[in-house]
Amino acid sequence: MSLPNVRRLFRGSQPKVQTVASAIDSIRQSIIDRKELLVLYFNFDRYTKIEEIYGWEKLDQVLETTVHAIRDFLNDTQLNTAQVVVNFTNDDDFVVLFVPADEIAVPTPEEITEMTANLHQFIASRIEEEHGDDISSLFDTFVGSSHVHYDPKIRLERQVYRAIRDAATSSNSVEQREFALKAADLRETLRTGGLYIDYHPIVVTETQRIFGYEALARGNMKSMRRPEVMFEVAEQTDMIWELSRLCRNTAIAGMKQRLEKDELLFLNVDPHDFTDPMFTEHDMDIGDPTRVVLEITERTAIRDYPKFRGRLKDFRDRGYRFAVDDAGSGYAGLGSIANLEPNFIKLDISLINCIDVNFIKQSLVEGMVRFANDQNAMVIAEGVETAEEYETVKQLGVHLVQGFYLHPPAPEPATPAKA
Repeated sequence: MSLPNVRRLFRGSQPKVQTVASAIDSIRQSIIDRKELLVLYFNFDRYTKIEEIYGWEKLDQVLETTVHAIRDFLNDTQLNTAQVVVNFTNDDDFVVLFVPADEIAVPTPEEITEMTANLHQFIASRIEEEHGDDISSLFDTFVGSSHVHYDPKIRLERQVYRAIRDAATSSNSVEQREFALKAADLRETLRTGGLYIDYHPIVVTETQRIFGYEALARGNMKSMRRPEVMFEVAEQTDMIWELSRLCRNTAIAGMKQRLEKDELLFLNVDPHDFTDPMFTEHDMDIGDPTRVVLEITERTAIRDYPKFRGRLKDFRDRGYRFAVDDAGSGYAGLGSIANLEPNFIKLDISLINCIDVNFIKQSLVEGMVRFANDQNAMVIAEGVETAEEYETVKQLGVHLVQGFYLHPPAPEPATPAKA
């Protein structure tokens, strides 16, 4: 990780833009007089996921909320008496430089741990209030610290930069410990079948008639609530096949009670799932394959398209249909659409967010609709959250719509208490 670039200095409640050098200069004499400095490195895990899922505009909004939440939180702690530098680097990490006043002691490691937990809850509540629960539940907070005892023989800037690096390393160690806990939670989820399916409606744009449902798996444990988190942990612990099987089987079992005769089930699958010997066109207890759309969610790149297309043909011959998920994001580009020949093209939420005021996005979506019409496919707009976005995609001829504007998120079940 590169050295952070300190961008903001907070005095009281008013933010001021600072460079690294000017930020250090502003507290130089305080460090020399007090002869110590506390560096806190705030690592907000998965903020980059927000950008991948919702687009850079949403991440910028979340970062602004986070900055103000940190400031408001620290103003109510013992850190409020000092000059505090708040930094974000790589879009999602922050650094606080704290020089205590003479009568204030440097927080102990135990106090920092308690503050971290409280800060996480404070920021999550603020983000949930301003941006919704789906985003607030996506990140974790890891804080590393470094205590600098000023040495006049060593250049002050060098001491501060070293402390920032040490604090960043410390935050990564905390993150690794937390990941081990999540891996244990995933194993328990797989052992007990501890997840539920949120069937998210996909509607016909013109009439708002329900066309089908996307099956979104969510863990019963709070740490496993977000599918992005579950699958990230599963990929890194070699449990991806087991998790995918549980999600598919749970979704299929629930569709039999939920779907009307003319409605479709959109089932998320990753290219890696097609290498699982227990995932074949004959092994799923579907009943009628023509009612199932396998939604290709490319968390990883497809390496061997000829072989992969052969596997898709086996499913297609049985009656399954296919959708390319998150078109316009990550691996799901035009080449993927051309190679997979999907029946449905799901436009990534980053293309839909603020589309009513973004003419470039409108042109891209309009072109995708024309392409889909030529290929006898249908376009689905994901993440439609406002009336303006809905009216825009409707005018652009998008066939199907999915998003919280038409169907707000369902309430989550209570998290079971751990033994």
